[in-house]
Amino acid sequence: MTLADRIVDLVEEGYDLAIRIAILPSSTLVSKRLATTRMVLCASPQYLQQQGVPGHPTELAQHAVIAYRYWSGGDEWTFDGPEGRVSVRTAPCIHSNNGDTCRAAALSHLGIILQPDFLVGDDLASGALVELMPQYRSIELGIYVLYPSRQHVSPKVRALIDFLAERLAFTSNPSLQAMAPHP
Repeated sequence: MTLADRIVDLVEEGYDLAIRIAILPSSTLVSKRLATTRMVLCASPQYLQQQGVPGHPTELAQHAVIAYRYWSGGDEWTFDGPEGRVSVRTAPCIHSNNGDTCRAAALSHLGIILQPDFLVGDDLASGALVELMPQYRSIELGIYVLYPSRQHVSPKVRALIDFLAERLAFTSNPSLQAMAPHP
């Protein structure tokens, strides 16, 4: 298992499969959508107390932004809001190639992040991070498993694909979660 945020070449590098969180371009790879994730704009309450709470996406240009290096839009963040689509060019104080690092920087009160809800959901629920401008929505991304071919899928790869499909369907469906036993 390799954990990397870069896009690997499955065939060239010899990987059995990859998990990608993206809007997938056309490809010769086989893909199966497992779930979706919403990108959430958020910051710590302490950062917001010190720097102020932005009320419009254009105000992000004046804030400390912690940016994910592989974001498809680069440093330009786009939102859909009450007046339609709004784009803002941010000036990140930190770039990271890892979402967990962006999250840790936000939890350390260093700035505003745009990260997937599965990464920041617990922090939002606990109040460690606060969602900003919920009336301005960023994009939803698919969570996909990709593999080179439908032919000759090994039993271990098929088992992992089936497990991921079942688990991610469960975790993204609140009605299934409600039926789960609680420890």
